[in-house]
Amino acid sequence: MMSDRVTHHSASHETVSAAMAAGIAAGRLQPDEGQLAVARALDDLLPRLASPGRRSWFRRRAVSPRGLYIHGGVGRGKTMLMDMFHDALVTTTPQAPPFRLHFHDFMVLAQDAIHAAREAGETDPIGAAADSLASRGRVMCFDEMEVRDIADAMILSRLFTAMFERGVTVVATSNRHADELYKNGLHRDRFLPFIALLKARCDVMEIAAGADWRASMLATLPAWYTPDDAAAAAALDAAFISLAGGTAVTGDVVRVAGREIIFDRVAGDVAKTSFAALCEAPLAARDYLAIAGRFAGLVVESVPVLSDRNEPAARRFMWLVDALYDRQRFLIASAASGIEGLYDGHQFAFEFDRTRSRLGEMTRRAS
Repeated sequence: MMSDRVTHHSASHETVSAAMAAGIAAGRLQPDEGQLAVARALDDLLPRLASPGRRSWFRRRAVSPRGLYIHGGVGRGKTMLMDMFHDALVTTTPQAPPFRLHFHDFMVLAQDAIHAAREAGETDPIGAAADSLASRGRVMCFDEMEVRDIADAMILSRLFTAMFERGVTVVATSNRHADELYKNGLHRDRFLPFIALLKARCDVMEIAAGADWRASMLATLPAWYTPDDAAAAAALDAAFISLAGGTAVTGDVVRVAGREIIFDRVAGDVAKTSFAALCEAPLAARDYLAIAGRFAGLVVESVPVLSDRNEPAARRFMWLVDALYDRQRFLIASAASGIEGLYDGHQFAFEFDRTRSRLGEMTRRAS
């Protein structure tokens, strides 16, 4: 997320361990040794980040503290830990607020900055982009570091080298070990220097295997609520709060090629929104790919019966389902009809059979 973060509820703690302890005491969290180990590593980083960055005597460049690259399976609490770390850093280091955003949106921002530097005739557009990005915060907090685009892969080593030289410390989460980033990607040999750089500037730490709290939660929740009435709306609100797991609810913006897709209610990597906001807006297939890249799942209210009368929305809904399904994201929705009766039009009658099938699999996965 190019983050316009608006926190609706948050408790300030000076360490991640303290925030976890408060959550456990309140019954919102269960003790988890893997999470507690990462919390302690994040705590160790806090005082180092509170100290002013020093400069190399030889190069006169900023020398930043080593960061942390946290990897682990889906549902292991990486986003929750990053939320706690971000809040602790804001509390303990108000003079140097961190810059927090989803890695996909960081790359959109970086590519835009490089393009603007080239248009301005800069001789070193990547260096100019690094200046712009580093000015946003001495600590960069990235959610879900993942590299799929060759255009991103080819610039990361030079971009991050320049940002580290400007005193930036990186704290990132990912579902993959750093060695697995951009695995099987085109020209991956050119990407390997970035992996080496990342491991040189960040400690790599895994959240040890443990309970997948999100899978456990999804197993208790219906995934398709009909009819779309007040009871369904209340159930969706309750599902969203449950999936938030105590994470602060924020408002975020996903930016794609200059377009802004606004989400008013986001908790970590889960968003609650409406069918109208997602499918009655002029979005394209690539927008839904970006949404699926940003969120682990969506809670969507008021899916109507789709027909020839709302063909554009039906087409966008099919793109949305394809994007979520291909990335193995979850979907919880309220709808005017069950899945079988969701489309009664003619133009997409054949194509929608696949959408029904995928929706069936997705809702069975979540229920």
